[in-house]
Amino acid sequence: MHHYRISGWTLSAEMPLPHLFPCSAPEAGAVADITVRKGPVQAPTLPLRLNRDGIQVGADGRTVIDIPDYVRIGLADGRDIMIDPGPGVSGPEIQTWLLGPGLGVICHQRGVVPLHACTIRTGNGGLAIVGNSGAGKSTTATALVQRGHRLLGDDVLVVDPDTGMAQPCFPMVKLWDSSRSALEIGQEGQQPVARRAGKWHVPMLAAFDPVPCPLSAIVHLRADPAAQRPVLTRWPRPHAAAVLDAMTYRAYLADALHGRRHVLSMAARLAARVPVWELVRTTDFKDLDEMLDMLEGLASP
Repeated sequence: MHHYRISGWTLSAEMPLPHLFPCSAPEAGAVADITVRKGPVQAPTLPLRLNRDGIQVGADGRTVIDIPDYVRIGLADGRDIMIDPGPGVSGPEIQTWLLGPGLGVICHQRGVVPLHACTIRTGNGGLAIVGNSGAGKSTTATALVQRGHRLLGDDVLVVDPDTGMAQPCFPMVKLWDSSRSALEIGQEGQQPVARRAGKWHVPMLAAFDPVPCPLSAIVHLRADPAAQRPVLTRWPRPHAAAVLDAMTYRAYLADALHGRRHVLSMAARLAARVPVWELVRTTDFKDLDEMLDMLEGLASP
């Protein structure tokens, strides 16, 4: 077995998962929090609670992610994962679905509400950059790493809503060709994201910080075609809670498994603990340096 840490949990897998942060095997008599194996994936129990985006949640909470021609992933009880890859599908392609939707399902099955965020350690605190797909979270986080800050994770963030403590996820980001070019990142060690032309898994093990840290700020990143320069605004608590609700990673999974109140409670508690800001940027990232200065300012004491 191969052993890793992800989002505060130990994970043991039959196959290597090089995008994850390695750790020691569990002590004698102990078992990993999450186990990943290869084998056939059974259909979820009817009637379905959810059937959306290739994800089916069964009556008992057992979930199947079905990506035709790529992989079927079965997930049960927040700890057992079965992977059934399609013919010729590569390890990096499997990890695209395992560490995105798969990790999101595991979180929601465990009653943990993850944010759709890239997270950076800046000094003694963490900075979570939330936003919709295409907002520029990974590009911004990578640019902060290039300024000497440390990566905590890309895409999925587990954070305690009562303490603001953020858990490191995995030492990798996903970047489009345009972002790699703008940030002058070479191609060494990179692998394509699910045969999706122009997007890549970019390893960042050397810049990864595996130690949990409290969040200093959460920033909602949004591109605006009308913006001439970046604008940073702190949201009052009620609006901040609404933003965190909207930025929950695949919140419909929480709705199916636990109900909407579960997400709303998390959002309200986290908004009361950590300041939430909005950063509006230009669409072409011409303001990137100014954006980074603003973000670093949020982390300053």
